[in-house]
Amino acid sequence: MGATTTFLRPDSSTAMRISLARFLTHSSIVVADLIAFIVAGALAVIVRYIFHGEFTLSDYLTFTPSIIIFFVVFAMAGLYPGLAISPIEEFGRILRASTIVFLLIIGATFFLREGLLSSRIAFILAWLFTIVLVPMTRRTVRGWCSLQPWWGIPTVILGEPHTGLMMLNLLEGHPRIGLKPVALLSENAISSALTLPQSGRVFSGDLSCSASFAKDYPNSYAIIAMPSVGSARIKAIFEEYVDQYQRVLVIPDLFGVTSLSVSAKDLCGMLALEVNQKLTRNIPQIVKRSFDLAICIALGTLFSPLIAFLYLALKLTSPGPAFYGHTRIGRNNKEFKVWKFRSMVVNADAVLTQHLDADPLLREEWELCQKLRRDPRITVLGRILRKTSLDELPQLWNVIRGQMSLVGPRPIVHSEVEKYGRIYRQYLRVTPGITGLWQISGRNNTTYEMRTKIDDYYVRNWSITLDIYILARTFKTVFLIEGAY
Repeated sequence: MGATTTFLRPDSSTAMRISLARFLTHSSIVVADLIAFIVAGALAVIVRYIFHGEFTLSDYLTFTPSIIIFFVVFAMAGLYPGLAISPIEEFGRILRASTIVFLLIIGATFFLREGLLSSRIAFILAWLFTIVLVPMTRRTVRGWCSLQPWWGIPTVILGEPHTGLMMLNLLEGHPRIGLKPVALLSENAISSALTLPQSGRVFSGDLSCSASFAKDYPNSYAIIAMPSVGSARIKAIFEEYVDQYQRVLVIPDLFGVTSLSVSAKDLCGMLALEVNQKLTRNIPQIVKRSFDLAICIALGTLFSPLIAFLYLALKLTSPGPAFYGHTRIGRNNKEFKVWKFRSMVVNADAVLTQHLDADPLLREEWELCQKLRRDPRITVLGRILRKTSLDELPQLWNVIRGQMSLVGPRPIVHSEVEKYGRIYRQYLRVTPGITGLWQISGRNNTTYEMRTKIDDYYVRNWSITLDIYILARTFKTVFLIEGAY
């Protein structure tokens, strides 16, 4: 991995800086949560007061000590120190922990007969604000902290040359996760021709250096990134090189399918990984359908004046129908029409053919991802509708009819089936959605290959928590108009 650096043991001042950095990294998440808890409670009381709340401030100040319950339950849910965890898994834990806390507080007020005059609406608002604000403040604090030199827990990567470097680049490219690489160790460190990043902060050496890092960086992480070696070798590395680390992550296959639904099981003394494919079961499907109907009916009622306004605007600004239906492939290979507000000229196919024949670069872009950044078919009002995603409001009707879901894979046409390959079988198992993981992952900025992988990931890892997370992120993506055209 280039020239191997000489490992210098940290002196006493360096050790103090390491301890301080670890303290700041851990406490930053606690501070983020404290801010979220206080703001959520304050907003709930303020909103309740605005809407004719009759109470004094002292009625709610008595609940201030309950913040301790938040920290206790959050810690039990594994939310501290809040590192090396995906945003989706973290959101699920926050949702469950917050719900438990508010149920405990409500139960305590009932049995202790304290705070009985407190508003139930205020409790519900505080719960809602908490599950929204905690992820937001955590993300904001992590974003700021990741720019600071003290951020992150020292992490030693034990890997094969290529996979180890891949893991190093992954962690350095995602500093918010909180794992700060300090060493990349390999059995072939000297003979490898790989070059480390230019930062100069990462030590490159042999696996034998692992014990020194474990001693000089207490509470550090070790990551074994050796997907091609056998289980016997992994066990030997575990026993010889990483037994002194408090936390060890084993990456069995860096190129495999990741899964939120994987859980470790003890099977007669053997380690087994259980993959829970929930969307193949009836009860989760019923829960998802009920969730879709409840949210869809509420949104349809809320947006009905806007839908009526857009209908009239389209009829007045361009000839043709206000709605446009396009045939797509749904669950179990059944065809259906996806309804949208019409955003293109009436003779869109003829206009597209004319422009593709006249411009080879335009044709190349179309054949690559079936979309055009400067689409000549789109009307002026249609461009606004697409930028804001308002053209997809009529799809609420598709959801009510059961042809679509609020969240799911992107509905595709027959010409796209070939590009999905083996993943197409996964696609047919679920109902396509109005929004999905690919929309919140850059929308049109993602490659087509990445879209298919994201759809596959969603099907394998579905949960109601994942749907709520995607819907929450969708509002942010649409509001900021991220990657839309």
